[in-house]
Amino acid sequence: MSPTRGKREAFTLVELLVVITIIGILIALLLPAVQAAREAARRMACTNQLKQIGLAAHNYAQANKSFPPGVIVHVDTWPSDPWTYATRATAGIHGTSFLLRLMPFLEQDAIAKNWNYRYSPSGTTTNANGYSNVGLSQTDIKGLYCPSRRSALRTGQDEAMLPATTWTGGGTDYGGCVGRQAGFRPSSMHYIETPTAYPGYRPTTAPYAITSDSDSKQWGVFGQLNYSTPFGAIRDGTSNTIFVGELARYPTSGTGVGPGGINVLDRSHDGWAVGGDATCFSTGADGVSVGKLMNNGDFRSPGSEHANGANFGLADGSVKFLSSSMNGDIFSLLGSMADGVPVTIE
Repeated sequence: MSPTRGKREAFTLVELLVVITIIGILIALLLPAVQAAREAARRMACTNQLKQIGLAAHNYAQANKSFPPGVIVHVDTWPSDPWTYATRATAGIHGTSFLLRLMPFLEQDAIAKNWNYRYSPSGTTTNANGYSNVGLSQTDIKGLYCPSRRSALRTGQDEAMLPATTWTGGGTDYGGCVGRQAGFRPSSMHYIETPTAYPGYRPTTAPYAITSDSDSKQWGVFGQLNYSTPFGAIRDGTSNTIFVGELARYPTSGTGVGPGGINVLDRSHDGWAVGGDATCFSTGADGVSVGKLMNNGDFRSPGSEHANGANFGLADGSVKFLSSSMNGDIFSLLGSMADGVPVTIE
């Protein structure tokens, strides 16, 4: 009898189908875990990037005795529209953000050394090195993009959110906290220099209720035009004050009713060099989802692509992930730096 008689040469069709089925089941079971691990890594990277921004701001404050203004414009009076100023090439109107002032501390020496501080981000005047503000403004800075949302500027909807559709870069997913006032007037993008005229979120439930809400109680670190906040102004404590955080990004406009009955859900603006709503957020913009102060459809509110919340840097340099379902009174009060109401992060 031949020694090879009865030897199996291959799998049967049924056996092959069973193996393929088992492999498919294993992949289906492992894929969510792999995706979750990847998102955890992206969220950690986002946390580290916010830490770097916070560290840069602290280094700036050490050198200048205060934090940079949230926005610099040529006038101190309301109404002021940093977005409009930022889109003009005229000298002296500015419209720049606090992130621009942090460039030397974020290892962006080329931007810091070649920026012409007489002009806005759209300034076209070229210096001896061949740089102009409008060119520098379009620099993609990796540390300003949340890896869960984007790794660089995407074509299409992101370009439409920049000062000009001809811009090819220069976006940001991070900004500074203006406080718990509404922050900006939709449609006009005017900076709200008198918060009580356009009230934001005011806690009314004990023990966080505020009965008399003055402008000074609503401000955040980056809330006032052309104002550099010193450490001493953060009277609620640096560990209890939101400093920087993730920005919501809405590519289209819609309608809704928010604080003061004004329409909200306007399209987001973008650009790390641009002062105003492009680089700042409010913890008191109620949005179209009334009572929800994060990821709520309001361009002025913070938000992220992470599930169930967003990362925020506190004024002490730490970074916390705050749940989108956290107590609204606490969240709003964390944005203001001197309201006198003690809160701690849950």
